[in-house]
Amino acid sequence: MSTFSQADAVSAPPPADETVHSTARNKKRRTRRRIAKALAWASLVVTALFVLADPWLLIPVITFAVALSLWD
Repeated sequence: MSTFSQADAVSAPPPADETVHSTARNKKRRTRRRIAKALAWASLVVTALFVLADPWLLIPVITFAVALSLWD
């Protein structure tokens, strides 16, 4: 018969090294996400400018959007 108390069941907090590593990883992930968002918006703006310059360029944009919506 084991004699575990509540204190034994609670896990110890992670060492300081893991906390720093996790914070650095989150910061890196946040930076990548912001860069990806900026690139997506920039490509959308450039596409809009191309469509305004030559309206026929809207056809490939629409077909690409339809293809993405049909993708599994």
